[in-house]
Amino acid sequence: MNSAARGVSGRLQLLTGGGLAMTHAEMSDAISGDLAFDVFASDSPVAQKQKALKALMREKLIPKQADDARFQAGLASLTRVAADRSEEPESRLLAIACVVHSAQVVKRLQPSLQQWLAPAMDEDFPALQLLKEADDRLNVARALSLADGAWLNAFLADAIACEETGEKAREEMISALLARSPTLAELLRSVARAMASVRPETEKPGDSVARRQARTLSALRGLIPTSELEAGDEIGKALHELVNLPLRAVGRPKEEKVQNELAEEVILLTHEIVRTRFSVATDPVVFRAVAYCRHMLGSSSWPDALQGALSLLIKDVREALILLGRQGVRDQGLLDQLDMLCNYPLRARAIAKEIAERHPELDEDTRQWLIHGRVVARREASSTALEVGAREADVAIGLALNAAREARQAVAGVKEPVISVLDIYEQSLVSVTQDCFQRFEGLLLQMDQVAQQRGLALYGEVGQETDFAPKYFQAVGDVARQKVIVRQPAVVRIRKDGTAGDVVLKGLVE
Repeated sequence: MNSAARGVSGRLQLLTGGGLAMTHAEMSDAISGDLAFDVFASDSPVAQKQKALKALMREKLIPKQADDARFQAGLASLTRVAADRSEEPESRLLAIACVVHSAQVVKRLQPSLQQWLAPAMDEDFPALQLLKEADDRLNVARALSLADGAWLNAFLADAIACEETGEKAREEMISALLARSPTLAELLRSVARAMASVRPETEKPGDSVARRQARTLSALRGLIPTSELEAGDEIGKALHELVNLPLRAVGRPKEEKVQNELAEEVILLTHEIVRTRFSVATDPVVFRAVAYCRHMLGSSSWPDALQGALSLLIKDVREALILLGRQGVRDQGLLDQLDMLCNYPLRARAIAKEIAERHPELDEDTRQWLIHGRVVARREASSTALEVGAREADVAIGLALNAAREARQAVAGVKEPVISVLDIYEQSLVSVTQDCFQRFEGLLLQMDQVAQQRGLALYGEVGQETDFAPKYFQAVGDVARQKVIVRQPAVVRIRKDGTAGDVVLKGLVE
């Protein structure tokens, strides 16, 4: 030991010996100024170096005096300890935490971190749980985000599974795993495998694991929106495994509060996945973990505390049903999710019926499926020649109905002026002209009755601005906007409730 080191050792001996019996906190406060620099540069244990580093930061000597030779010597010593396999694993981890902490304060050191710590990063890396302080685990997690290697993903998954209360450390590790996973589904599976091997030494291991799961899902939920990682294959099954496998190993949580917290995080994460990875929104399996939570709660209905989160998923399912319905796809598995998410089947049926009523552009089979919860078998009309001919004539009737509407509008504009002029200049023609107008109106009424008997009506008015609905209208030219102008109304068949049903002849819009 050189003279400088002996001097530092002597001053530390004065702090810890001589009957003073100082605690670690008191000794940390006692180290200051030049002594803190000397301790940091000495061959003192890593724990002492950390106390000195905190004192330097507390007194704002770092980063101001980051070029001090003693500070640089201390950093060099810590990087050697971090890579020295003969050192205690906890000392190695603590040395890494100190180096990263220094770089957090002295920003210009950050580009060198990866090079300094690379020798310490390999398969024999010590478990993060050796560090008692969450801030130390956070700084080591930051170092791991700079590492590389085939071992790293499994290590990060195990560290995430073992993390108890260090939320920032957990988030940093999840972020690192996100950056290295091929898909989101694979990330969920790796964490599920790691958590399934965790055995907390507590009175209620199920509750302990459930809390850890909830915190992990919460952290992941906050990171997914900014990640470009693809969903991957069977992400719904992977999420179900993350919830199910660990609890199957230790038992389900007993406390109602813990159950609700886990269920809420599962619901919210599922919503985040559906919202940001819309390609899986129409897959009923993506809701499998939510169904597991309802079974876990052991009740026939969801608790009130979860209604806010559930409303988000109900909206997701609703949008997915509309999206598929517009393509003529009727996914019974997706429709069944409404029953699972709603406390009462009647509410689920009401939501599905509302979709049918608010979206007349859906084909009739899909609308009936939404209303009744099943595809309603429809009997085909009589196949007699009369009925076949009548149906073929429906297009012509519809066109005639449109012509009658236009004629009625045209006559309405000239009837009174014509009668007034004739009354002045040719009174003998007034009665004849009035009779013609009445016969013309009678003809139009007969046309209306024929259309009514066939259940036909016009949909839209010429010149009317409306939303573009491919079910009812055909665009004239390219239509790149939602609002269009009706140029020819559509001919539709009227349902019993008076609403528009099947389209006999599409109208024209531009």
